Amino acid sequence: MLISKLHTPEGVKDYLPLECALKKKIEDSVAGVFNNYGYLPVTSPTFEYNDVFCGMGGVKDNRVFKFLDKDGSLLVLRPDMTPAIARIAATAYSKKDLPLKFCYIEGMFRTNENYQGKLREFTQAGIEFLGINSIEADAEVVSVAINSLLEVGIRNFKIDLGHALFLKGVIEESNVSDDIAAEIQKNIIKKNYVAVNELAENISNENIKYILQELPLLIGDLSIIDNVKNKVSNEKSIKSINYLSELYSILKEMGFEKYVSFDLGVIGSMDYYTGLIFRGYAKGSGASILDGGRYDNMVEKFGANMPAVGFALKVNELMKTMDLSEADSNKYLIVYDKADRINAFKTADILRKNNISAECSFLGENIDVNREYALNKNINNILKTDNNKLTLLNLKDNSEIDITVDCLITKEAK
Repeated sequence: MLISKLHTPEGVKDYLPLECALKKKIEDSVAGVFNNYGYLPVTSPTFEYNDVFCGMGGVKDNRVFKFLDKDGSLLVLRPDMTPAIARIAATAYSKKDLPLKFCYIEGMFRTNENYQGKLREFTQAGIEFLGINSIEADAEVVSVAINSLLEVGIRNFKIDLGHALFLKGVIEESNVSDDIAAEIQKNIIKKNYVAVNELAENISNENIKYILQELPLLIGDLSIIDNVKNKVSNEKSIKSINYLSELYSILKEMGFEKYVSFDLGVIGSMDYYTGLIFRGYAKGSGASILDGGRYDNMVEKFGANMPAVGFALKVNELMKTMDLSEADSNKYLIVYDKADRINAFKTADILRKNNISAECSFLGENIDVNREYALNKNINNILKTDNNKLTLLNLKDNSEIDITVDCLITKEAK
């Protein structure tokens, strides 16, 4: 019987070889950065009890895949790694183990009401720094995010810095009723700035009204901070602005100022972000490529008091900003005639033992046929063997030289 449904369900996808290679390159690159900063890998179950994620404020309950265990327990597919790590930290470690520095590269699962190309199964790579509440810890986490993108090869990106308490302080200073305050906060989260503008119309404090009505424009360089710092008088907003200015100074001293900007229009859930909030954007992706921030209250819900900060890099979004050819390593296709096949096999084996990708051709000696095959597989070089003689054909510039195996290994080692 012929299978009729040959496509994947909506929101999931196959990864073809070049996509797999690019995805692995991204994951290996960021894993190296995480390791260099001292973050140790952890993994969690693909599914857990619903209570681990329910009400955490990160992923809405209606975006979680749920199913029943045989004993009737409600289980969910992992929608977010941060609550899982909070559970691990609270149950497997104590205060004497602090600080904890964890990293992960895991698959996540979330439903989407409107797909528009959004994946329901996707990969995140991230870090969590638990046990330290300081601006220095926040600066390190942001620097890990920046260096991760640079290591992958992304150059045209920005990290927008915000603070969960800035707008909370602004709303409190507005002196509106609790109902109106809740409406303003809800619409800011939904980015419904028209509604925010209308709700702010009746606020008597002109400076507060200005901030709320200008939210979409409160994104940019240090001048954004200068523009609002004299317009607020509440303690939360003032502390937030001073914090962001100091954090920027640290990142500038580290040489990262060109990658950093500000977004004062972000507001965090009471149950999730408590301080720093940051998001990364790169050319080629219509959504953020990474999200992060400080969430000091989450681990407490699992029975331990640990401040925490971290970020998650969206591997699938990052792939959209990169060309598939960027996954290429220097690969070799070895072309030979039957009389020289043993030499070809031995040559390929020597290269592989030196961590050089070498593939023997099974298409005969025709260079044009092998060239087409090589280009389709993103292979840059053809090695022709002829009576123990090697000729290297570079498919990028069409140069051709005689070479030995030892010289080739030396060349790749540089």
